[in-house]
Amino acid sequence: MQATDYDVVVIGGGPAGSCAAAFARQRGLSVCVIEKDAFPRFRIGESLLPMGNAVLKAAGVWEKIEAAGFVEKFGARFYLADGSAEKTVDFSKGYVPGLARTFQVDRAKFDALLLEHARSVGAEVRIGTAVRAVKETGDRVSVALGEKEAATEVTARWVIDCGGRDNLFGSEQKKALDPARWTRRAAVYAHFTGVPRAVGERAGDTVVVRLPEGWFWLIPIDAERTSVGLVTTTTAWRDTGVEPEELFRRTVASSPQLRDLMGAAVAVQPYRVTADYSYFRKELAAGRVVLAGDAAGFFDPIFSSGVYVATWSAQRAVAMIADAHVAGRALSGRERAGYTTRVKAHAGVFCRLIDAFYDNDSFAVFMTSKPPLDLGRGLTSIVAGHARLIWPLWWRFKIFLAVCWLQKRLRLVAPIDYVATMLPN
Repeated sequence: MQATDYDVVVIGGGPAGSCAAAFARQRGLSVCVIEKDAFPRFRIGESLLPMGNAVLKAAGVWEKIEAAGFVEKFGARFYLADGSAEKTVDFSKGYVPGLARTFQVDRAKFDALLLEHARSVGAEVRIGTAVRAVKETGDRVSVALGEKEAATEVTARWVIDCGGRDNLFGSEQKKALDPARWTRRAAVYAHFTGVPRAVGERAGDTVVVRLPEGWFWLIPIDAERTSVGLVTTTTAWRDTGVEPEELFRRTVASSPQLRDLMGAAVAVQPYRVTADYSYFRKELAAGRVVLAGDAAGFFDPIFSSGVYVATWSAQRAVAMIADAHVAGRALSGRERAGYTTRVKAHAGVFCRLIDAFYDNDSFAVFMTSKPPLDLGRGLTSIVAGHARLIWPLWWRFKIFLAVCWLQKRLRLVAPIDYVATMLPN
């Protein structure tokens, strides 16, 4: 018979939720994971960051990931759409040691592996169960569930909401968002076979092709399939007036670099669309409910920070509530505000990288083959996920941002000229 009262209820069985459950079990807390979808399920966002390896090791799941046969990832390659410039980011050449390697993952397999790990360490997992409402009463949180047979309710001392960006149940905490930072964008994507790959370690690289209004990703997820997606502004898409597959096709046709990469590619699943995916909630902890992963926020996926930030925030959330639980008290205002500040500051490092990527002048600096003052090694470690800006990374990052600012005025490196980059549709 299933229990109805727990120390922690985790909403969502994705990477954040599964890791939150595993960390909570390590602290001796009883845990119930509520997941609305059946597993395995499709998810986009296949590229891990080396800095996230430590979180997965701490959760006790790393050996299972290494044994799962995922594609090894040692870096990334960036191209201009006309093929006139290329930059390789080799994680092994970063300033911080130990960040040389991670994996590209099939998210359906990866997420199922993490959730099964949470179950194996003692978390109760309820699949195909939707959360209808969350209500705090004193030192308990009631979680109303809408199951196929009948509505039920469970209670907990704490709720960690890792249920993603959709506000599927009434929650004032999730309504208030920080002001939008970027132009609204949409992604069109599918899995393909027939996409060529480099040889050796570079075969597992994430490939990014920079476009005037966005970018293309190409991520190998197994021996045959490659995840390929187009990111563009919603305005640019609307101006074309075409359906997603046609937009995708036209963009490939307009770019010499993409024509080389996608000339023999065959889609093996329908095209999907995701829009308006950059956001952050204002308050990430309120009362006995803490938001982690995409429920807290998500930034543009250009630097593949999603899974890392999600699992890292779950680790931080559990550490905070576990300390309060042992002390038999609620979270203090300082703890709640500190959690929000810390998660946003960590994600904010990637935010500044994203700003640089979408700015032509700054991206020209990023693409420079030999940046001065050893900036390249510092940037490589940050791109590998080291968002804790220790002093050697902090000053290099500050100088990089300063050079990006100066580039607008002094043209310190060759500018990107998109007039000749794209061919007519």
